[in-house]
Amino acid sequence: MKHFLATLVIAVPASLLSTNVMSAAGVVEAQPYLPGQTSSGVQPGSSSNDALVMLLDQFREMRSELETLRGLVEEQNYELNNLKRESLDRYTDLDTRLTSISSGQSAPIAPVVVQAPVAALAPATPVAAPINAAAPVTVPVQVQAPVADELTPQQPAVSIPVNDTPAVSAPSVQPTVLTEQQQYQLALDSLLQDEQYQNAVTEFDKYLSLYPSGRFITNAYYWKGQAYVNLAMMEEARLAFETIVTQYPDGRKVDDAMYSLGTVYDKLGNAERAQQLLRQVQSRFPNTSAANLADIYLRSMN
Repeated sequence: MKHFLATLVIAVPASLLSTNVMSAAGVVEAQPYLPGQTSSGVQPGSSSNDALVMLLDQFREMRSELETLRGLVEEQNYELNNLKRESLDRYTDLDTRLTSISSGQSAPIAPVVVQAPVAALAPATPVAAPINAAAPVTVPVQVQAPVADELTPQQPAVSIPVNDTPAVSAPSVQPTVLTEQQQYQLALDSLLQDEQYQNAVTEFDKYLSLYPSGRFITNAYYWKGQAYVNLAMMEEARLAFETIVTQYPDGRKVDDAMYSLGTVYDKLGNAERAQQLLRQVQSRFPNTSAANLADIYLRSMN
């Protein structure tokens, strides 16, 4: 009997045993793959506008940082050129002085004019005769130290009118005028660092009035337009960018100004003009950051 039971257990089919084990382990069969279905469950052909908009925002941030770095590089180059010019001037002056000393010629000394106080010119004894107001009074003056070409030994007296007292006028205070670099930097800091856009517009206008042919003229118009964009004054921004495109077509900021002008036209509701300008940026300035931004903006418009 025992041998019969052992033989029966051994004879159980292996397939039945494996099926029971798999059912107890909870094994689930794989579902069939349907055509057109991705691994993530997302159907193909979904819109990628959100990704393009996010990429456009990232490009805008990178472009703003790039413009800030460009401005800093321009300022450093300007300061470096100033230092080189000052060093050359100092070297030239030093060489001139050494040459004059070696040749035995001293530098000319400017004459020193000594003005005696009025109280020191008063007579030591009272005057008995009446003084005529119209006639000057001759008062002797003792000169302690000789002054070159001021008083000669043959003329030791100074004639001073009694009633002709010179009026002393207070020195006029002149308004402080900043240099071109200082004025441009002040306006740029108001825009990028302080974010005081209205004050930045005022400072850029002051720069443009003081230095109409300055070396930062296109930069001033461009950043002035960006300040107007931040103030949501699109018509004023359009005029600033148009000035660069029309009056300074060979300037350094013409590609960025044309791109910004296209975006401003789009915000003003003129999509046709905006697309025209953005395509001009792509054709005239290929492989530039402005062209890449124009391509992304055109895609977002479509």
